[in-house]
Amino acid sequence: MSGWYQACPVVRDTGDRRAPPFSEEPKEFGPTIEQNPSGLEAARAQDSVLQNQTRFSNAALAKWLIPYVLVASLQYQFTKDGLNYSSPFVLMTFRYIFVGIIFYFLGGRKIPLDRDALLVAAFSSASTLPWAIGLNYVSPGDSAILSYTMPIFSIPIAMMVIKEKVFPRELLGALTGFGGVIVFSLTLSHGSQLLGASLTLVGALFWGAYSVYYRKLRSRNPIPIFATQFLVGSIPGVIGSLLYPQLSPGINLLVDVAYIVLFTGVVQFILWNGLLRRGRVGRITTLAFAVPATTILTDSIRSLVPPSSLAVLGGIVMFVGIFISNWSRGDSRETEQSTGSSAPEKTRG
Repeated sequence: MSGWYQACPVVRDTGDRRAPPFSEEPKEFGPTIEQNPSGLEAARAQDSVLQNQTRFSNAALAKWLIPYVLVASLQYQFTKDGLNYSSPFVLMTFRYIFVGIIFYFLGGRKIPLDRDALLVAAFSSASTLPWAIGLNYVSPGDSAILSYTMPIFSIPIAMMVIKEKVFPRELLGALTGFGGVIVFSLTLSHGSQLLGASLTLVGALFWGAYSVYYRKLRSRNPIPIFATQFLVGSIPGVIGSLLYPQLSPGINLLVDVAYIVLFTGVVQFILWNGLLRRGRVGRITTLAFAVPATTILTDSIRSLVPPSSLAVLGGIVMFVGIFISNWSRGDSRETEQSTGSSAPEKTRG
């Protein structure tokens, strides 16, 4: 990389492919900074503007993140309670069909069936069903912390699908995070709890996959894609419901279904997609780690049982690993390189 690039602040690519002002033909583009000191002041002023824009962007992300955390942190308790009255297949089929119908009408009665939209549906279904089945065997807090190992999976998936470059620190963070999973799994190393933890990790893997595709499809209207995700994604749940049709209707089940449809279905997916449209996969998934922390806190308060020391240690190690994976030292060149060919497109809204 040439020296002039390293000497200047990084600015947004405007699409202008002319030779840089410090190329071998400086006369064509006017004086250099050394010949015109005011140019250095202008560059510093522009850098200050960019920093202000970044701070504004962080504030905008917070408007999406805070309601997401509040909604998502309760999904584990409502889903866990709903499983007392129905099989995971029936409960998730209710969720997918009702949410899909809502998005179908909100999206102008469109159901895109292109390859990427169908992959979102397949990955979403492959994430939700194992997670719901696993929740039969583990507590809401355990499910939350295992589910949010998702960034460990999303980082390599983002590298393959949207060409986000992976740095050594991200690989180190992934290994550290898996070490935390191993420590945490020691508290679940008997019978059905281990099965539940394994299924939850499978769900986290596919959650990472469709989250990357949300980022990939950020230039498209997300509402019709949601309709495909839920209506097409409901097919495995319908098949499972025919095999495991357990259902005990009642007010409690109605309340649980209402929450997981309206809040953790419609609202949560709009918020999660909106976050991923506004930031890189690694950064957004790291911010979302407020969810398992909130879930474990509420779960402990409800059950009046504090988490074990191994569970706390494993959770801390996982958080450390994902922090390492996504921590940025403020090097603008590294930030630019890490996006590879998937530099964010300008999106509406």
